Amino acid sequence: MMEKTKLRRADFITSIILILFGIWILYHAFHMPMKESYGGVKSVWYVSPALLPIFIGVAIIVLGIVLMVHSIKTGGAAALIRSAKSATFKISDSTQRFFGVILAIVTFVYLLIPRVDFFLAIVLFLSYFIPAYFYDSMKALRRLSLLYTVITVAVLLMFVTPLADMLNGAFMFATDVVVLAAIVVLNTYAGVLARESDTHRRRFRLGLTVSIVTPLILTPIFRFALLVPFPREGGIVKLMQLIYYSIR
Repeated sequence: MMEKTKLRRADFITSIILILFGIWILYHAFHMPMKESYGGVKSVWYVSPALLPIFIGVAIIVLGIVLMVHSIKTGGAAALIRSAKSATFKISDSTQRFFGVILAIVTFVYLLIPRVDFFLAIVLFLSYFIPAYFYDSMKALRRLSLLYTVITVAVLLMFVTPLADMLNGAFMFATDVVVLAAIVVLNTYAGVLARESDTHRRRFRLGLTVSIVTPLILTPIFRFALLVPFPREGGIVKLMQLIYYSIR
């Protein structure tokens, strides 16, 4: 387990990344149309596609600020300054945690969201991010980061080659099935790593619940209550649509 000072220092770096990332999301969100006219019918702000990224951006900034304040109060900023003065070429635990955050965010925004069913993209992202950091174990972080990297590279190759079209040509939602299988593999491995202690097992169960329940609640709210279209609506979102219009 990381020393508390190292963890607080890593938290301070992570908070800066989260705040900057949230600002970046808001910057692009506010360039989206809030009100438009389609065929003579004017849309209102609460059905704008900008609503979801604005909500996510604000939430990330708030979480980043909360994390930063907590890190400063517990000595994270001071520890970062001290470590910067005595920096070496050795890759520290905090640096590895930093690159783990970058890996999760970059792949989520630029790889998963534009190409994968929105629900599955969030579940895959959370299935890596939560156990990698919630376990508070560098061993778990390294191993989950390696597996997640392999998965995202495989997903990237699937979409930049004709393979995705070939799979979807055979079955409409074949790529969603591949991503779903990746989610199962990632969570299975996270469960194996959780066997090290009762604390890790409890955190694994909690993380798995959050990874599934959170998008299961938010996806229908934004898609059907707020009428926000997603960048990619695959098999799961289509299934939600079928259920929604069947019981409506």
